[in-house]
Amino acid sequence: MKALKKRLGALGLTPPAEDHTLLETLLAGARRWLIAETGQEALPEPLEAAAVDMAAGEYLVFLQTAGRLEGFDQDQAVRQMSQGDTSITYAVEFGQLSPIDALIEKLVNPPETLLNAWRRIRW
Repeated sequence: MKALKKRLGALGLTPPAEDHTLLETLLAGARRWLIAETGQEALPEPLEAAAVDMAAGEYLVFLQTAGRLEGFDQDQAVRQMSQGDTSITYAVEFGQLSPIDALIEKLVNPPETLLNAWRRIRW
């Protein structure tokens, strides 16, 4: 839990005390997913950082959905802008994610190479 709060702090977020239970739930869920995905009996130490990142990403999704994500630009990323006759083109029109969505995507999806290094076959 300490590592999760530190990770969120690095992202510029200080979760309120009332979100403590939510953070515990998200971290436990990330650990369970990693254990299930790799086929391990328990979460290997090197995957703990991935669990923390996944929980942080899920917390960002929660804040974004609840409209509580402050300090991040949630607007669409502008790709092109003209002043004469006012023409604005948003990056999502080109299939690009907004910066916050790209960050969330990176956090909640650990690299396959990391997961593959710890995968075991269960009989």
